[in-house]
This record gives sequence, C-alpha cells and structure tokens, in this order.
Amino acid sequence: MCITAKRNPLLSALVAAASVLTADVASAQAQVIEEIVVTARKRTESMQDVPMAVSAFNTQQLQDAQVNNITDLQRMTPNITVNETSGLLSGNVQVFIRGIGNDPGFDQGVGIYVDDVYLNRTSGALLEVYDVARIEVLKGPQGNLYGRNTIGGAIKYVSREPGDEFEAGLEAKVGSDELVKIKGNISGPLVDGRLFGGIGFLAQERDGYQTNRFDGSEWADADSWAARGTLLWQATDALSVKLVADYNKDESKPSIPNRAAINEPGIIAISDRITGANDIYGPGTAILDTASDMSMPVDEDDVNTAHLFPGFNVAEIETKSLAGTVTWDINDAWTLKSVTAYRELDNPRAFDFDGSDQFFIENTFPELESEEFSQELQLNFSGDTVNALMGLYYLDGSFSAASEIDTSTRLRFWSDHKSATYQDDRDLESISAYANVEWNFAENWQLSIGGRYTEDEKDQDIRAFAEETFYPFAFTIAPGVDILGIGEGSEELVESHPQFVTWFPNDLAQSLIDSGVPTDPPLTSSLITRVTTTTYPVDLIADDKWDEFSPSVKLTHHLADDTMVYGGFASGFKSGGFASDGSLALPYEPEIVDSYSLGLKTTLLEGSLRLNAELFYNDYEDKQLSTIEVTEDGEISNTIDNVGSVESFGGEVEILWLPPVDGLTVNLNVGYLDSEVDEYLEANEQGEIVDVSDDRELGFAPEWTAQGRISYEFGVGNAGTLLISGDVAYRDEMYTDSPIDTTDEFRTQALSDSLTTYNALVAFTTEDQKWRVALEGKNLSDERELVNTFTLINYMLGGYNRERTWALSVAYTY
Repeated sequence: MCITAKRNPLLSALVAAASVLTADVASAQAQVIEEIVVTARKRTESMQDVPMAVSAFNTQQLQDAQVNNITDLQRMTPNITVNETSGLLSGNVQVFIRGIGNDPGFDQGVGIYVDDVYLNRTSGALLEVYDVARIEVLKGPQGNLYGRNTIGGAIKYVSREPGDEFEAGLEAKVGSDELVKIKGNISGPLVDGRLFGGIGFLAQERDGYQTNRFDGSEWADADSWAARGTLLWQATDALSVKLVADYNKDESKPSIPNRAAINEPGIIAISDRITGANDIYGPGTAILDTASDMSMPVDEDDVNTAHLFPGFNVAEIETKSLAGTVTWDINDAWTLKSVTAYRELDNPRAFDFDGSDQFFIENTFPELESEEFSQELQLNFSGDTVNALMGLYYLDGSFSAASEIDTSTRLRFWSDHKSATYQDDRDLESISAYANVEWNFAENWQLSIGGRYTEDEKDQDIRAFAEETFYPFAFTIAPGVDILGIGEGSEELVESHPQFVTWFPNDLAQSLIDSGVPTDPPLTSSLITRVTTTTYPVDLIADDKWDEFSPSVKLTHHLADDTMVYGGFASGFKSGGFASDGSLALPYEPEIVDSYSLGLKTTLLEGSLRLNAELFYNDYEDKQLSTIEVTEDGEISNTIDNVGSVESFGGEVEILWLPPVDGLTVNLNVGYLDSEVDEYLEANEQGEIVDVSDDRELGFAPEWTAQGRISYEFGVGNAGTLLISGDVAYRDEMYTDSPIDTTDEFRTQALSDSLTTYNALVAFTTEDQKWRVALEGKNLSDERELVNTFTLINYMLGGYNRERTWALSVAYTY
C-alpha cells in the first residue's frame, strides 16, 4: 500500500478525501454491501464463497464506471492488462492476467466466454458492453472447469435474460470526435409464465483520431452495429430452453500501426543500396526513386502508409453466432445442462509492417473466414455436504484464408519477394472430460478436488506460390559505397558510367542454380545483369495431437460467517501448434502453468467493508516464445519453440468500503507481480545451445497496478439524485512485446512507461428512476503510452491508448 501510494499520490488523496468526508459522521448508520452472485464454478453462489480471485460487475456498475468494451476492464481490477492489438491488428483483443495471456502469435491464454460459450478466436472479441447483465473476471488457471487455453484466467460475459416483467431501455450518447452511439434493450413475457423474449442492440459512429501523413486521411474511426436476440422457453417447471443469436458488423476504418522505433543502422544500409544509384548514376537508375522513410511520428496519432489502401479499405469484422442452452432439473439434487453453439467470423485484413509509405514488408488477406462449433454437457449435483459437477466438452474449429498477393517483401536491395496463397486451411478438434467435487467434510471446512483431461488435435494445409525478382547490382567506385541495386532498364547507362566497375554476382540467384530449382527464364552461372524472376511452390502441411490432465485442489475454511480463508493448487494447459521456418511447418509443444494460491475473503464493519486478497505463485513448464524474422531466401519466419521456464509470484487486494455517509462509495485495488525468466535456451553464433535467461524479460507484466474510485450519490430536492464519481487507474512500466532481449538497444524500445489515467462522471437520475443524464470524461490528463508493439527486423510498430474523450448521454428505462 505504501509503495503504491508513493508511486501514485492520487491513491492516497482518494483515501484521505474519504476520511475527511466521514470524520464527522462516524456514528451514522453503516451501509451494507449487497451480495454478488457469480457462476465462477458453473453454479450460482456468492462471490465471497468462491475459493479463487473473482471480480464481478453488474450493469449499473459497468455504466457508472464508463466501461464501453472489454478493454475498460483493466480499470476495474488489479493485475490485468487488456488492449486492442492496434500495434498489429485492429479489432483483435489481447488479455493478460497476472502476466499470462495472449502472447503474439499464440493461442490466447485467457479464455473469453459469452454465456458459457468459449470464443476460440480473438478476432471480434473486442466486445462492446450492451445487453449485459454481468461480467466476471476469474484469475489464475481455470484448466479444470473451463479447460482449453485458460492458463491465465477467464472473462465471462453474462447477457441479460428476459423474465416475467416487461423491461425496456434506450440510451443515446454524443461526444468527442463526433461520437454518436445508441444502444437499447427490450424484453418481457411472450406467453405468460412460459415464453419470454428479449432484444438488445448497439450502433455507433465516430470520426477517426489518426491522421495519415501520406495524404491527410483519417483512420481509427467507428462504424459498427450489433444485435442480440434471446428466447427463453420454460417448457415445464423443470425444463427450460434458451436460444441466443448474436450479430456484429464492424466496418470501421482500422487503426494503422504507428512506427514506434526503427533500427537505424539496418535501415540505412538497405536505404543506401536501393536508392543510392540515383545519386551516383543519375535519377531513375536505382531500384527505388525515393529514399526510405526513417522519420518518426510527430505524435501518437501520426501514422504513415500508402500501399495498403485497398487492403485497409476492405478491412471489416463480421460475426454471427447462435447458442442454445437446455437446462433440466432432474430432481432436487441433479441438474443436466447442455450448451450448443455455432459461430462464424469474416475478417479481411491487411498489414503494413514497416509503418511507412515505402514498399517493404506488407501483407493482405482479402478473404479470411473461420467457423466454430462447440457442445458441452454438464451434470450438476447438490447435496447437504457435497456439490459435484461432471462434464464433457467438444470444440471443432476451422480457419481458411486466401489471397492473390498475400505477402510482399523487399528483403534486400537485390530482390523482391511475393507470396500468393491459394489455400490456407487450419482445423482444430478439442475433446475434454472434467469433474469437480466440493465436500464439506467438517463444520466450516470444504475440500474441492477436480481434474480435466483434454486432447487437442490440429492440422494445417497451407499452399502458396512464391515469386522472387532479382535485380542486378553494381560494384561502384565511390567513397563509402560498395554495391548498389540497379532498376530494370538502366543497365546500359550504368555500364557506361566512369564509376562503374563490374556487375556483382547475385548470390541468391547462384544458390537457386546450385539447388537445381527450375526458373523461368533459366538462370546461368554467368554474372547476372538483368532482372530475373523465378516462381516456386511453398507448402506448409502439418498435423499433430497433444493431451494433458489438469488437476485442481482447494481447501477452504470459514473462520466466521463473513470471513473465509483458502489455499490451493490449479493447473492450466495451452495447446501446442505449428511455426513456419519459411519452408517447413514445425510443431511446438503445449505450455503448462501450475499455480499455487492463498487467499482471504472477508466482510467487516457490520457489512460495510469488503476486503478480498490473494497471494499466488505460477510455475511455467515449456514456455512458448517466438521470434519473427525474415530468412535469407525471402520467407517470413515465425520461429516458435518451448524455450524454457518462467515463474511469477505476487498478490492483490481489492477493497470496497461504504462509509457511514449515505451514497458514498470507496474502491481501492492494488496488485503486485514479479515475473522472472528462469530458463531461455538459444543457439549462439557457434551453434551451441546456451541459457540466456538473464538477458530476457517478458512483456505485459507490470510490477504494480492499482485503481482507486470514489463516488457520491445524493438527493437533489424531490427531483432525483446526482452521482459524482472520479477514478484513477495506474499501470507500472512494462514491455509491450515478448520476449525482450535486454541487451538489444532496439528491442528495448518496446518499453512502455508507467501510465496513469483519470476519469470522472456526473450523472443525474430522476426520482422515478426512468431518466438518466450523464456527462463522462475518460483519460482526462490525456496521457498516452504504448500498449502493444510488433517487431519485424528493423521496424517496430506500436499502438497507443486512446486520447482524452468526453461524452454526454441521455437514457430512459421503463
């Protein structure tokens, strides 16, 4: 606490302000915290009885905290980082809980669920908050009950469920950057006592906040809408059927990755050779007529791109999903539940990896589709001293992509590389069985034991044609210049120049001759002085299967009715996969996380103070880490391996206090995390495998995180109530990529300084609770920092948190 207050004085100020407000009213009647009901263990129970760190927020709390989409959750609870992957791929979400999560290029490590349905892909998972009853954040491995790829935790969206009462609501919001946003819901009985229905919707438009220096165009705007329909049929008193359909269409201009850093020596070396002939031999003789852009952005919203306009213009995210849940109360003790779901995703997208208007490294996917089908069966038992849950889970996921020009790369000054992917099919089949038993074996004691067996099978079939164009390059007599790339058609002019010496052998072309790869036109061993293009197939075909057993043991003791302590062990499993070395698909093994926890949940001061705390220790086995680079033959290589082990430990405290002043609420959360790379095996220049863990650090693992919030709601005559609230969220410095070689000056520029954001809200609600008018402000100090980066050779791209915004909303509830 003291350390955090020293780092961020506003937290101390918040606590001090609350003390001042309550100093003269210590004898007033204490307020009582309402019970929060969650489904963290796949059954309804009080959050204070769950032996794990759980944070839950209802509709009103989310609205008052200005939670618009999933990224805002990091302002609500400690040791969690949630970002849009704007440094690489707009519209995707990246979640880390306690330093474990969505490492770039891997399956997610934090599972995202909507109404008990697991979202297998993070595209389209940047979920807007509408028609939501509750959001739960489960921390630590959930490998027992939630299974696949939940080694860091899980985030659960629980949608609004229609009931006997007619309900309706509508909210309209305007704000900065010409924001216009409307969301609403309507629900109620269709057949009294038997059939209920509900509809929720959201539509929004907003101007872009990024300016492209190339032509002045705006990017990162908003143009999306979403709808959800729910039917609930209470067939009998014991049998219910719920059907939920979702649709989301996002045609926003995506955020363009910003150039966060450059490796200047490497870029100068390339730039001199691909543009230098213009200075020596005359304009137009070089491969490129313009110099490589090495300038850095003017500010966080200054971006630069030209070649990907067609690709960016077709960028969109469209999701369709249908989920059916059947619940049968067999008798007072047994309940059978079936959850069936289907989801489609269309997400054409494009990349500009160098962050400039030059043609260096680009990638376009005009077609990208995925489908997911899942089926889960749960059998719940509830007895006097025993609660039990057994389940089966099946997931079938497929991904396909194709494009005319998939990858375009200017790797060296002598060649271009293009790859046309005509087939990219990837399939996943995951099967698991799980069980958990909670036994109240003595008064105030509970033992929970569970386990899950998972079998994941993946296969991929990627087929493409690679096209390489080799340019002639000339040895030149000039101070500091050795060889220069020459554009097609300039050979005779260059040969007649007095500074020309000879054509330099093209090593890449010679290697093709030596390998016997057929080319058109055929290459000869003579010195190559003309542009030559060769085409050859690239096939990345692989399949593999992995299985794992993930156990869980928790011991709980109630010291009193309102105080519980617990300790336990939980394990998580993240599936293996395939990495490309340019010509082969190489499998890598699953990642295992074993976690140990010790926690306290208590309610004090006659129910007006809730304090939840947990200490944790995580031990990785076979940690998956990657390095993305361009190989000498022109392929983009994603080198992934199980390079070693990582351990982390830390703790967090979440406090909710209702002081003896009606309408006053104080929240204070603090999280600490210490992550260390224990082993990182890598080949040195001599080909020896050595441990370089002392020089490696993980990203998205800030040492300190904290949130503080004060809200005060009071009556305004007989007109209604006024809510005034302010909050602050603090995140310590962190690297925004993994892994980071701390001896590499270029790579360490992925460090994001500490970030503190301030937010405030004033809301008036009428006496009858029907009308609400609110003025909102987020990131009021307009502090900007990197939130994620992506590095490829000499270029580092980044995304930043959003600038200061404001909004005015009017809502009506019936």
